[in-house]
Amino acid sequence: MKPQIIGISGSPIANSNTDRLIQAVLESSGLSSEFIKLSKINVRPCIACLGCKKDNICKVKDDFPELAEKVRHAGAIVVGGYSPYGAVDGFTKAFVERLFSLRHQNGLNRGKLAVVVATGIGRGAPGLEETCSQINHALTLEGMSVLGQLKVIGNPECMVCGYGQTCPMSALPWVFGDETEVTPEKFCNVEDQSETWEQARLLGQEIVRRLGKQMRM
Repeated sequence: MKPQIIGISGSPIANSNTDRLIQAVLESSGLSSEFIKLSKINVRPCIACLGCKKDNICKVKDDFPELAEKVRHAGAIVVGGYSPYGAVDGFTKAFVERLFSLRHQNGLNRGKLAVVVATGIGRGAPGLEETCSQINHALTLEGMSVLGQLKVIGNPECMVCGYGQTCPMSALPWVFGDETEVTPEKFCNVEDQSETWEQARLLGQEIVRRLGKQMRM
C-alpha cells in the first residue's frame, strides 16, 4: 500500500530537530506514512531538459522518479529544510526544483495537502524566515494547499565543531552575544519548543480531517 502521507527532510544531520518534527506530524496523523531523508538518496537539481514535457516523468537518472511516484500518490506531504547561508539548503532546493516535472501542463500535485518545516539557528539570525517562505512558495506554485508552517530553533554547527568559541567566523556571537561558552543548556531541542510541537500534532490531525473530507466529496 502506498503511503498516504510522506515526510521529506533536507537536513543531513542524523535524527535532527527537522527530522523529529516532520515525524511528529506523520505520527500524529495516524495514517500510513513514509519518512525520506534526502541526504540518503540521490536527487540532483533540475537540469531544465524538458524531458518531462509530454508525460510528466522526469528523465534524469537518479532517485527522483521513484520519489515522484510516492509524492504523486500521497494525499499529503511534509517538507522540511534548514537554513545554511541564510537560504534553504541544497537538498531541499533540489527536491522542490524537480517537482516541475509533475507541474508541467497537468499540475499533478494540485490540491495536495502540505506542511512546511523550517529550522534555523535563531529568529534573530538570517535564514529561518527565508527558508520557510521559499519552501512554502515552491509548494504553493505546485498548486498544493499548505496547511501550516512550522518554524524550529535549531543549533549552529559551531556548537559541535570544537572551534566555535575561538573561531573568528563563529556563529555563536550572533546567537548568544558575549556568552559563547558551549554548555548543555544552550542546545535547542524541538520537543522543548512546546508551541511548535503542539502545532505539529494539530497539523497531523488536520491532515486526517481534510483527507477525510476530500474522500466524502
